[in-house]
Amino acid sequence: MASESPSDEAGCDEAAAKDLLTLTRERYVWVGLQASRKEAAIEQLLDHLLGAGAVPGDARDEVLDAIMQRERRLSTGLESGIAIPHGTTTRVDDEVAALGVFPAGVPFDAVDDALTRIVILLVTPQRKRHRHVTNLAAIARQLLRPEVRGALLAASHPAEVLAAIRSATC
Repeated sequence: MASESPSDEAGCDEAAAKDLLTLTRERYVWVGLQASRKEAAIEQLLDHLLGAGAVPGDARDEVLDAIMQRERRLSTGLESGIAIPHGTTTRVDDEVAALGVFPAGVPFDAVDDALTRIVILLVTPQRKRHRHVTNLAAIARQLLRPEVRGALLAASHPAEVLAAIRSATC
């Protein structure tokens, strides 16, 4: 991973958006998940990040509150079975994302009313909030390709998900 420049910290480097491989650190990926509500899907992915040590254990309530406050303002359910719930907090030092594949789908109040099958939970440090939108855009660009979404949905192991994401960055 590249180190950050001082201009990046100041919010001047728009090109500093991170892709899914970087945000998930190539390990925060889970397949075969199930949830009956979007809140449960969000909590499940956050708990996976907590369990993996990507988010401090004592930060769960604060991080969950930031994400759910954002979700209450406007659903992060996009179209094509994708949702990117996100929030900013002072409790993490760097951006981190969890990618979860929910084969049966989750009602996420998506703009196309379809069930959401791919959920990317993005947690951004408050001091790097300027990169929040560019990271969201980078993630969405990677998932625009139908073949990438199809490969994610067909994946039975995180390695297959990572291979699909790699194909979207080429």
